[in-house]
Amino acid sequence: MKTGKSRARYLIHAVALACIFLIISASWAFSLEVRLTGEKLTLHAESVPLQVILKRLAHEGIKVRIDPELNPIITASFENRDVQRGLEVLLRGLNHLLIWESTPAPSGAISRLTEIQIFRPGKKELMKPLKEGIALLIGQDAEGRLYVKDEILVSLKPGSGARALEAALTRVRGTVLDQYPQFGVYRIQLPDGADVFAAAKAAADTQGIEKAEANYAYVIAPPLQYTKDYTPSLPSSGPGADRKSFAVAVLDSGLMPDSGLEAFVLASMDAIDLGQPISDPLGHGTQMALIASGAVKPLGVNPSSATSSPIISVRVIDENGYTSSAHLMAGIDFAIKNGARVLSMSWGSETKSQFLETMLEDLSSQGIMIVASAGNEPTGKPYYPAAYPSVIAVAAVDPQGKVWEKSNFGEFVDLSAPGFAALPVGYRGDPGTYAGTSISAAFVANLTANALYLKKDLTTRGLIEFLKGR
Repeated sequence: MKTGKSRARYLIHAVALACIFLIISASWAFSLEVRLTGEKLTLHAESVPLQVILKRLAHEGIKVRIDPELNPIITASFENRDVQRGLEVLLRGLNHLLIWESTPAPSGAISRLTEIQIFRPGKKELMKPLKEGIALLIGQDAEGRLYVKDEILVSLKPGSGARALEAALTRVRGTVLDQYPQFGVYRIQLPDGADVFAAAKAAADTQGIEKAEANYAYVIAPPLQYTKDYTPSLPSSGPGADRKSFAVAVLDSGLMPDSGLEAFVLASMDAIDLGQPISDPLGHGTQMALIASGAVKPLGVNPSSATSSPIISVRVIDENGYTSSAHLMAGIDFAIKNGARVLSMSWGSETKSQFLETMLEDLSSQGIMIVASAGNEPTGKPYYPAAYPSVIAVAAVDPQGKVWEKSNFGEFVDLSAPGFAALPVGYRGDPGTYAGTSISAAFVANLTANALYLKKDLTTRGLIEFLKGR
């Protein structure tokens, strides 16, 4: 399905609109080390949200209460510093209180830090206990492939059964963590520190096993914040009942409870923290939901170009911005069972997964439209899942209709679309004007749902041609 010149950038709709090109913040990922030894604290953090650091301290048994609105980006580095002095560095500029507990001992009372409170002046009542998040354990090999540590995925050949799976488990010393019968895939837990690529090869060489690979990981390519300006413009009502059969599944970092999208959401699920109500620790999923639903339109877009669409919000991305093939299988299965016709995926990596490619091909053959962002680094390299043949890959243009300088390009790109939006929700930060191919993909997902509503028999190729002609 992928055709066109290496810089094929088909403009959906854009008009001139002034924009201040001052990059305030941009980060692809962050690095973090937190170590508490006795009363000594070691911290190495580069562009890390404060609450992520505090969650590491919470793992050490320290209770944390914080105003949810307080989550500045932290860059700090020190070794074996007295915990109180270290926290003073970490929390500089924030109102906070450290609570200590004194325990009698033969050599005298011993004080231990038991609680950290962080609040805005005069608003201590807004503090809430900091919920410990769930983060995937991500590794990266010499080729740059991202994967979940100590896990592989396995599928069986037709006609093979439990014996083949048991033989593979014995060979890699693994256990079944989960299974996805709709895709014929098993998620296998390996011993700590296992070589996932060697284990995948050993499993694949087992009689009766069709294929095996690492549980590959993908990361948000965060939109860049250009200004802190935005104008709230949420509509008063959601899409009509006749559009419920054309829902967009937003597979991302979740949805904030106070997003204002209640009238748009048909269903929601947290595939990262199963059984919990959906939330959004990053803000990215909420941003994409606002765009995919049509509640917020990108800058430079004619107001009639985006129509209200129902959405299915699925959290597949952890608090650090990563997802995996396995979590995507769980999230996509939920979305399809709840009526999704369009999948919107604003993240990716340069790692190719046979399992993910096969799954998306099968869904495409069933009439599911799949849209993904092309990436926010202009490398020209294929970016997955956007580069799979079954997926509509979307690059970005600015409000004047010009190619956005950070947008990826290449023969795998099918469309370009407006990639700037004024959003009432920030990505790990303040509301404002953001830019990224993630916005472009979510916007095309909205247009796709509307196109299917108007022309129900569109194929993926027909849909691309239809959108090019807008």
